[in-house]
Amino acid sequence: MATELRPRATMKVSSKVAGVVGALFVLASLFVTEYYPTQKALLWILGVVGGAALLFFFVAERHLLVRAPGTRAARHGANALAITLAFLGILVIVNVLSIRHNEKWDLTEQKLYTLSDQTLKVLKDLDKDVTVTAFFSDGSEERAKIKDLLDRYADETPRLKVTYVDPDKNPALAHQYGIRQYGTTVFEAGSNTHRITEVSEEALTNALVKVTREGKKTIYFLTGHGEHSIEDTQRSGYREAKKALEDQGFAVKELLLLKEGEVPKDCDVLVVAGPTKPFLDKEIEAIRTYLDGGGKVMVLLDPQVETGLEPMLEAWGAKLRDDVVIDTMSRLFGGSYTTPIITEYPNHEITRDFRLATFLPMARSIDRAKSLPEGVRFQPIARTSSQAWGETDLSNPKASFDPGQDYRGPLTLAALLEKSEGQGDDQAESQLLIVGDSDFADNTYFNFSGNGDLFQNMVSYLAKEEDLISIRPKDTKPQPLVLSRAQAATLFYASVVVGPAALVLAGLGIWWRRRNL
Repeated sequence: MATELRPRATMKVSSKVAGVVGALFVLASLFVTEYYPTQKALLWILGVVGGAALLFFFVAERHLLVRAPGTRAARHGANALAITLAFLGILVIVNVLSIRHNEKWDLTEQKLYTLSDQTLKVLKDLDKDVTVTAFFSDGSEERAKIKDLLDRYADETPRLKVTYVDPDKNPALAHQYGIRQYGTTVFEAGSNTHRITEVSEEALTNALVKVTREGKKTIYFLTGHGEHSIEDTQRSGYREAKKALEDQGFAVKELLLLKEGEVPKDCDVLVVAGPTKPFLDKEIEAIRTYLDGGGKVMVLLDPQVETGLEPMLEAWGAKLRDDVVIDTMSRLFGGSYTTPIITEYPNHEITRDFRLATFLPMARSIDRAKSLPEGVRFQPIARTSSQAWGETDLSNPKASFDPGQDYRGPLTLAALLEKSEGQGDDQAESQLLIVGDSDFADNTYFNFSGNGDLFQNMVSYLAKEEDLISIRPKDTKPQPLVLSRAQAATLFYASVVVGPAALVLAGLGIWWRRRNL
């Protein structure tokens, strides 16, 4: 008799094992289908083995399936099954609704997971399909970071198609794109291609702008009068500024007016960066002609320098004062009194949402004419605090504010003048941006605080490329939880003493109740 029961017992155990294995394999196949749909072989194996194991279980335990519906356990099981199915139904409905109505909330204080207004505008105005191919190693931290960013971009527009490629697993495609380093992202729109190796919102947005626009805009820097050179890598050079503008997609060139005789036709912005020698009359006339014809000129003039451009600036309604701005607040940041700190930016597109301090070493202030020429609009861009003043007695080593002689703050250190010429289709808007300092954008100060960002914003605005305005990364500052002694004690006893003690007492109560049944 024992020998007859042994095969049946073995069969019963085997069927139960088969049922468990079959269920696990089927669940595993669902997981593979969701997260690894390309693993066809593994999916086939899991499905076949799981299905066969479940079939064996149902055949071996068919007698239980026949008798089970009439038992009390079956009725309880049916109730549990109904509740489970209802719960799963609710989950399915919630999942469908979440897919069709995808909403996300950024609850972080710094809005770390919210795209900037500039980026949202670029995505909203996107009028052509853009293919993005990101070459990152699977599982790398940088891949996860760029995927998080690009997912947010893709949520805002259907025109963005993103593909992630591991160069080690797909070397042929990496070779086709000429990828030589991990972390390269390639943007394609029509025949335009642009690639970046930086993972940041600023880099991604500017890449989108570059790949979807036609042609490059050209920024010319004047030379021949002691200006900062865009090729100079020394402290006073403008090499950093040139690189930043080129990274934004601009073509940056030098212009010698004495040689050319006029401002080139392809000039989108003319920059006069800190000349130390006077201009000739015909050079000034060439600049005036370009400006009156709808040109965009950015003039950065340092204190105690006469360039011959001053009458032209006054004709537009702005006068550069013969002073040096003193700011006592600078010492709080370890700077000199002659390096005013700019934290006040009047409302304008150049400084919209711009909250970074800028430092202008040895600056002069700008005075607005009491009566502006007809059609000219004057807009301050950067001002000092009220503690600053414009010192006119430059021979006094111990400068102090002298009422009636010096200029009391706040003082304008950067101003934009705009004038519309002509009418209808022939209308051209001339723009003249004046800054009372040129050193703030040299190699020494360009990457200091917001100096470089402000310079780029100014050039981008004049070039009508506001989309390329700098987007500063969001700083993740720590959020410490500071508790008082009483709060810390309450938290300790609640989590370490009261909670575990409640569980132990509940367990003892249940044990005692069952013991007395």
